[in-house]
Amino acid sequence: MRPLKDRYLSTFSGKKFFPFNPHPDQIDIVDIAHGLSLLCRFSGQCPTFFSVAEHSIYVADRLPDDLKLAGLLHDSSEAYLADLPRPVKVGIPEYKSLEMSVGAVIAQKLNLEFPTSASVMCADRAVLKHEIFTFFGAQRYLEDFGEEYQPGVSQHILGFSPKEAEEKFLDLYWSLT
Repeated sequence: MRPLKDRYLSTFSGKKFFPFNPHPDQIDIVDIAHGLSLLCRFSGQCPTFFSVAEHSIYVADRLPDDLKLAGLLHDSSEAYLADLPRPVKVGIPEYKSLEMSVGAVIAQKLNLEFPTSASVMCADRAVLKHEIFTFFGAQRYLEDFGEEYQPGVSQHILGFSPKEAEEKFLDLYWSLT
């Protein structure tokens, strides 16, 4: 059996990505956009398809110009590792370590701050709260966050098709770089 460091996945662009031995040369924004556009949030348990790419666009939209790129790419490791639901992620500390390792390599490749800034994580949480309320309602929101939903400035969640999410993600990326 091959050691973990020698195991790889094939990417959309044709590269090999080694999750246990990542290197900046293995990272491609096209793979990130494509992968995130096909990953459905909440393990696919929301009422309609809603991609991690679309979520990332909404996070970027909430941030000032100097943080938009970091917001867009805050979940980029999921393009290579998939998105585990929070209750599962908490129970698998090895996954968090792997996610951090891949995230650091992506940050190195794309010239991002690592770890992700608190401002980006705050915007991510605000978008998550809006998604929970929108997809699962007030009761679930109250159960998850222990507070009543306070509508603020929030985007209307559209549910882009994967192709549309990928295109919008890449358009935003290219406009920011």
